[in-house]
Amino acid sequence: MRRALPLFAILFAACATARTQSLTRRIDDIRHRPQLAGAIWGIDVVDDAGRTIYARHETTLLIPASNRKLFAAATVASCQGLDRQIATELWRDADDLVIRGGGDPSLGGRWAFDRDAVFAPFVAALHQRGVTEVRDVIADVSLFDRVTIPGTWKVGNLGSDYAVPTDALAYNENVVGIVADHCATPVVVTDPSFVPARANVACGRGEPSVRSDSANAIAMIGSMPEHFQTLAGIADPALYAAQALRDVLEHAGIRVTGKTSVNAMPRNWQERIVVIESPSLFQLLSVVLKPSQNLYAEMLFKGLSAQPASYEASEDIERRFLTTEVGVPNSDFRFVDGSGLSPDDLVTPRAIVTLLRWMNDPSRRAVWWMMLARPGDEGTLRRRLLPFADRMRGKTGSINGVNALSGILNMPDGGHRYFSIIVNHNAGDSSDALKAIDAIVGEIAK
Repeated sequence: MRRALPLFAILFAACATARTQSLTRRIDDIRHRPQLAGAIWGIDVVDDAGRTIYARHETTLLIPASNRKLFAAATVASCQGLDRQIATELWRDADDLVIRGGGDPSLGGRWAFDRDAVFAPFVAALHQRGVTEVRDVIADVSLFDRVTIPGTWKVGNLGSDYAVPTDALAYNENVVGIVADHCATPVVVTDPSFVPARANVACGRGEPSVRSDSANAIAMIGSMPEHFQTLAGIADPALYAAQALRDVLEHAGIRVTGKTSVNAMPRNWQERIVVIESPSLFQLLSVVLKPSQNLYAEMLFKGLSAQPASYEASEDIERRFLTTEVGVPNSDFRFVDGSGLSPDDLVTPRAIVTLLRWMNDPSRRAVWWMMLARPGDEGTLRRRLLPFADRMRGKTGSINGVNALSGILNMPDGGHRYFSIIVNHNAGDSSDALKAIDAIVGEIAK
């Protein structure tokens, strides 16, 4: 028996090597599909012990798209705690009302089926005080600096529902719903209805250009089919929140006699009346990671730093956390926004895998498995990798020419595999890249 044990060890090692070589061949065959010729691949696959199972350009800085959100979410969760809620405050200053933002991206958003009800605590507090008339409605966004659009975002994305300005106040996720009918004599309906809209269109193929002006009014220009609907980003989030509050006040019988405006300078208002608390950071970060909501990522990331919060200060906080606690090399990443929409964000697959291993530590595993996307469930993996719904959690990423998927796989032996797959410079169809990425995950899972 003593003589046989070394032989068993040799045979076991040989089998493991053969399995790794077989996996390498299968992944390489997928990478070399002709539809993806010319694309740059970055792949890193390791086990619980950090042993490399497959690697390709794993130390190369690549554009991660929304895989960047993994780092922002981990930093926010670690630095601020998952139970924290974000306050939106109502202040009274003489005859004026002030709504002061604390960086909550969810106000009047996906959890608000009745948007008037969002401000019900404000209205109730005013009624209790017998307030029937106010002068100005002021949005205070002094918590954040005045950089509301990262300078590295592509101009062509601006105005879309996924590239909205970031400020200390948001409302309805800073978008407006638009439905237009009868292109010859257009009838335009907006949601929320207090947003004005006009259409200067002609009947034809294609879609009109839809833009918000500085007062958050919508203009539609160009050709339009008989029926058209879209979501458009608004230009001024703080003003949008103040306009929403004004609309609710008037519906509640509280007259507004003055203007709606924005204040960006710190001020000591006279009386804080009431506070609306956001859902917990656990819920907000789940929206960052599952449906990959950009505004939530931007606001929560920027809100890491002190007043006035800035991207630069939040990036410093994130860098300290990633390099000291997670163990990501300083040279393995460079981020310039919170969501990954910028093509100037760069990270190595090795850094993503290092972060995933940190998330899957037994002390943190249960929380992150609930917050990351699950195949077949809510979020960007709802139609992908369905056979691995009980075994995998991950994060997707897609912008022009870029597709990524990184995640954690439970293996049949009780261990885990951690992977990051990033495709850059893909001039073909994104669908081909997604099919190849999913095929590689299928091989890794074997």
